[in-house]
Amino acid sequence: MKKTIPFIPLIAVGFLWLGSGIDLAVPVTRGGGPEITTVATPEGFEQYPASGRIREVTAYNVGVKRQTDGTPCLGATGENLCSLVAQGFKVCAANFVAPKTILNIEGYGECVVLDRTNRRFSHRVDIAMRKDEADKALEFGIQRRYVEIKPGHP
Repeated sequence: MKKTIPFIPLIAVGFLWLGSGIDLAVPVTRGGGPEITTVATPEGFEQYPASGRIREVTAYNVGVKRQTDGTPCLGATGENLCSLVAQGFKVCAANFVAPKTILNIEGYGECVVLDRTNRRFSHRVDIAMRKDEADKALEFGIQRRYVEIKPGHP
């Protein structure tokens, strides 16, 4: 006797999986679908399609306790992020790559990962801004941008 799997439980499992928070971003490749072809090869990006994805990009203010933790200027790598950002270095936080990885963010440029995000935002890149740029970070909001790992980095 041939067994069949009922269709209804499969739909329920699909909805549970979609709501689980699992990163569903698809690597950007040529012909990957209409939702990503417009940014598959943005100007100024290397041609390494397996390393790039459309990701959520946000901004935070280093030096602000309610946006960071008890040591708001100290990054996950031990660097003084307040000092680096004040000097003009582009710093970001991300969990999906190793610390000190360089990311290229569409419309922003390169930043070095010197901090980590909260676990629930492990799919995001969080751009570090100065303490006095709270309005700028708030205005930045949540954006979807093409993010690429710089070749030669983990």
